[in-house]
Amino acid sequence: MRRSGLSLLAMTTVAAGLLSACVGNIGSPPDDTGKQKAPICLDGARHPGAAPIRRMTRFEYENTLRDLVGDNSHPGASFPAEEEAGGFNNNAANLVVSDDLAEKYMLAAEGVSRRAVVHLDELTGCAGNYGDGCAATFIDTFGKKAFRRPLTDDERSDLMTVFLAGKTQSQGVFADDHQRDQPRLDFTVGVQMVIEAIVQSPEFMYRVEPVDPTATKDQAVTLDSYQMASRLSYFIWGSMPDDALFAAADANQLVTKEQVAAAARRMLDDPKARVAVGEFHNQWLGYDRIQGATKDPTLFPDWSPAIATLMQEQTRQFIEHTVFDDGGDLRTLLTAPHTYLNGELASFYGVPSASSLGTDFVKVELDPKEHAGILTEGSLMAWYAHTNQTSPVHRGKLVRERFLCDTLGVPPKNFQAPNVDPNATTRQRFSQHDKDPACAGCHKLMDPIGFGFETLDAVGRYRATENGIAVDASGELTSSDIDGKFVGAADLADKLASSHDVEACYATEWFRWTQGRGDTEEDSCTLDQVGKAFEGANGDIKALIVALTQTDAFLYRTNGELP
Repeated sequence: MRRSGLSLLAMTTVAAGLLSACVGNIGSPPDDTGKQKAPICLDGARHPGAAPIRRMTRFEYENTLRDLVGDNSHPGASFPAEEEAGGFNNNAANLVVSDDLAEKYMLAAEGVSRRAVVHLDELTGCAGNYGDGCAATFIDTFGKKAFRRPLTDDERSDLMTVFLAGKTQSQGVFADDHQRDQPRLDFTVGVQMVIEAIVQSPEFMYRVEPVDPTATKDQAVTLDSYQMASRLSYFIWGSMPDDALFAAADANQLVTKEQVAAAARRMLDDPKARVAVGEFHNQWLGYDRIQGATKDPTLFPDWSPAIATLMQEQTRQFIEHTVFDDGGDLRTLLTAPHTYLNGELASFYGVPSASSLGTDFVKVELDPKEHAGILTEGSLMAWYAHTNQTSPVHRGKLVRERFLCDTLGVPPKNFQAPNVDPNATTRQRFSQHDKDPACAGCHKLMDPIGFGFETLDAVGRYRATENGIAVDASGELTSSDIDGKFVGAADLADKLASSHDVEACYATEWFRWTQGRGDTEEDSCTLDQVGKAFEGANGDIKALIVALTQTDAFLYRTNGELP
């Protein structure tokens, strides 16, 4: 099929210009005394902050095509990985479209449209009626779903032109083939070209919220119900709105806070929410990177890519069941003395009940002295380690950056690793950091935390000794609201679960993910509002998600400048 090329120029324009609307800063700056500035929204005005144009990530793109045309072929598999910012790959400022990506979008659109028309009658509702009138109806209904709003007259006209061009192309190729159903074939090619054009359009690829001509520049404006439906669906499902959201938008019933909250609660009961909530946690902690971990085959002969895959599934299931089935709160996520295992993975860990488990993952209670929540999952412990030893630095850095929202510096360029006794314990080897003034500043924040994980080896298995010496898993937290000593990962997890800083950090990470940008000073009241709601709900994660939909940043947007 000839590539239509419709809207590629427009897409390139959007990529080159409009995405520069927001480059998020992480955190609100302190005042001259080192304390956080007072919230700026005490003036009573709305402060939604920046609302950058959002391009779909590969995760969202594939989910949307699944819900739009039933395509489960992972059409974005060949796309380059998105660039991360602040730990997430959905930062709007980084989601640019290179020439290579534009080409891959075009190729993906060809495949998607070709597969979609295999079920032509089901797709279009035009069985036996392959005329232009039914094509116009299909364009109107399909275009509305794809663009997440009703089409404009110009869009209808443009897409009908594409359809007619497809019919003409089909007639030119197959006019002499009397074995074919020519009307159906012409109609099929026309529809295929319409789909191909739509799924390359900026109105499909981006969540565009046009400037309000009745409002001034930088004024906080209310979203219409179609825009709110998209904000909700891509936040909670990572995909397009469903029929219920479209019906609510048609009736203009996504305007008030109460309507938005009710929609969010309904959506959290849909299985799609489990996938999207899981994607947030995967992005936040990066546990899928375990697939790239390698281990010393002499020290860990039973390590394999298959074990890494099982560890990833273990963590995915633990998070999903914690949020939706097993308590649903941050404390459980941090401290639960159970996980989800199958027989093979339980055997790898040395769990006593391994022989009774099959191939399916089930909930398994573990020794609470050895396992405590998400931080002791094998996927994290094995990834945040070296090939042949643990890494207190990486593990401590994980806690500092992802659970306390600290930003740590990079090692000095002239750093050289010291010569150490290979028979020493990890704690003894890493004690050099405290002696080197160039390293001590940051490592005093990380290493004492990381030492608390020393009972978990480089593949996440519990150990009591290292090199024949009893493991010392004592550690210390500093520069936090839970400063003090602890012993072992379970004790650390309990301290983290009692921390207001950790609770606020977790809520902030959700905000950054939701908005596709870093937080700025203008978001201080939104973050304060979300934090109080999260605390008031006793750390309930689904309540936090609903609370995020009640903020200025979600309910409003800052108006842009008229072109």
